[in-house]
Amino acid sequence: MLRTPEKGPAEAPALHTADRKDVSSFVIVYLLLTCAIPSNLTISALGSVGRPTTLCGLMAFAWWLLYQLQRTNPTRRGAQVVRIALAVFLAIALTSYSLAMLHGVPDAEASPADSGLIRLAGWAGIFLLINDGLSSRETLMKVLRGLVIVGTGTAVLGLLQFVTGSSLVDWIHLPGFSAATELTGVQSRAGFIRAAGLSSHPLEYGVVLVASLPIAIALAVTDRARVWFLRWTPVAAIAAAATLSVSRSALMAFAVAVLALVPSWPRKVRRRALLLALVLAVAVSVMAPGMLGTLKGLFTVGTADPSISSRTSAYTTAFGMLANNPIVGRGFGTFLPDYVIVDNQYLGLLVELGFAGLLAFLALILCGMISAGRARKAALDDATRQISQAVLASLAAIAVSFVFFDGLSFPMAAGLLFFMLGISGALWRLARTAQPPEGTRN
Repeated sequence: MLRTPEKGPAEAPALHTADRKDVSSFVIVYLLLTCAIPSNLTISALGSVGRPTTLCGLMAFAWWLLYQLQRTNPTRRGAQVVRIALAVFLAIALTSYSLAMLHGVPDAEASPADSGLIRLAGWAGIFLLINDGLSSRETLMKVLRGLVIVGTGTAVLGLLQFVTGSSLVDWIHLPGFSAATELTGVQSRAGFIRAAGLSSHPLEYGVVLVASLPIAIALAVTDRARVWFLRWTPVAAIAAAATLSVSRSALMAFAVAVLALVPSWPRKVRRRALLLALVLAVAVSVMAPGMLGTLKGLFTVGTADPSISSRTSAYTTAFGMLANNPIVGRGFGTFLPDYVIVDNQYLGLLVELGFAGLLAFLALILCGMISAGRARKAALDDATRQISQAVLASLAAIAVSFVFFDGLSFPMAAGLLFFMLGISGALWRLARTAQPPEGTRN
């Protein structure tokens, strides 16, 4: 847990409670800065590293470092595999950067390489703050409810864009901010509107939906203190937005998220889920005639689709660039869109960080999923088991979506990945230290 050094037994509880509240509130602010303002806006004076989500992540990193320098108590025993995997990934990225600077890089790549390291530090900061700072199940649930609220708001905006055919966010201009890129706005595919919410691309919008959907479902299943309408409305909104996104990646990630959740559901919930899926399909058919056929066509069109052919045609160029630096790559952030657009984060990392970096990144995601799975097995109540499985499903969905675009170049997608990795580490840490309820101990 992140807290200031204890000054005495009488003061410790107050410090503990206050600091714990600050961590969860700070993380919710991070979520809002990441997903509730247009992702293309940056602070003009800071250029490409001036995105609010990056600055907030750097503040989190500074907070975590300050705690490590000030703390007087030893850390809890036991390896945290996600944190170790992150350390390995960052070490490879730093090595790649150092070698690139040693051998020299083109002027066009120098600034992106520097900003790439800054972005990595920001992602590491929010990961470490969540992983080590959420000190109880209550604060963790508060943060996850914040994620569901953000996901629901994104879904509602996307549905409004789908219905109206308008961006609805063109008017947003914040003092001191400038647009690093133009918002894509709403697009059209097969005659249907392709919403983007506040993101700079519909694919990034899809990541917000599929990352929050499993958590929304888990809370709807377990949080029975609220009326059913309040529990299931976020699920319905996010599921409908994902279905109407007219996006292969969002639909595949959506399917992966749901399939990952199914093993944790009781039989009664599975039957209800099947019924809800049928209702959703009927609603989509009525509200958007021809949509189901269009969605089917997205997966049967093959290489005739320009978005698929453009990806595959770029692979030869990417692998040719890899041949020069196959072990640790050419440096994170230096594989510029001006060279070639591969729309595959894993291939992009292979070029930028080599085989070592790609394997470390895959291991990082896998360790996050393993930690969530271990937390589920160690959980003492059904609610924690459901949440743990939902975190695993969310990570799996994000990982699948990164096959279809360079997710680490988009602040919402990258921020949510490291956010969920931190949640998985915190879940495992809390599950290991949890005590069984009174009356069940030997």
